[in-house]
Amino acid sequence: MKAVIFDLDALVQKDSPTPLPGVQERLARLRGLGLPLAVATNLTALIRRTAEQEEQAPDSITPAAKVAANIKEMIERLGLQQIPWFISLGDREAQEAMSSVRYQALIEQIKQELQSHFPDSVLFISQVSGPAPAMLLAIAHHLRVEPKEGLYIGDEQTDRQAAEAIGMPFEMRS
Repeated sequence: MKAVIFDLDALVQKDSPTPLPGVQERLARLRGLGLPLAVATNLTALIRRTAEQEEQAPDSITPAAKVAANIKEMIERLGLQQIPWFISLGDREAQEAMSSVRYQALIEQIKQELQSHFPDSVLFISQVSGPAPAMLLAIAHHLRVEPKEGLYIGDEQTDRQAAEAIGMPFEMRS
C-alpha cells in the first residue's frame, strides 16, 4: 500500500464534523508511515439540504456558506488541511428537482465558498456523482500511485463497487 483514500463518511460521525472513534489515531499512524492521504466525499445530502434551506429560510448567511463552513470544521477537526480533498457536487435527484439554472447557480456558490474557505488547500471539485471509479482514478493519479497500490476506505457498498471497478483494494469502515 502506497496511499490511502478515505471516504469522508469513514472519518466522521453521520451528519456531524465529529471524528469517529479511533480515526485520529489511525490518521496519525498513516502519517507516521509517510503515506500520502486523500479524502473523497459526495455532498449530495448537503446539496439537498442547502437547496431546501435556501427555499425555506433565506438569511444573511447563504446555505452554500454553511456547507463550506461545515466542511472546514471537519477538515480542521481531523487535522487534514494539507491533504487533497476530492469533492463531488453531482446530484442527479437535486438537479432533476430544480431548474438546471438554479442547480448550476447553487453548485457555483458552493464551489466559490469552498475555495474561499480553503485558499491554501488542494481542493478538487467535480460534478460527477460519487463515489465513482473516475473519481478514484483521478485521486490515484494525483497521488502518483497505481489503483492497485492504493487503499480506499469507505462505509457503503457503492464505495466498494467503485474501488473494485478499478482494481483498488477496499476496506469497509469498521
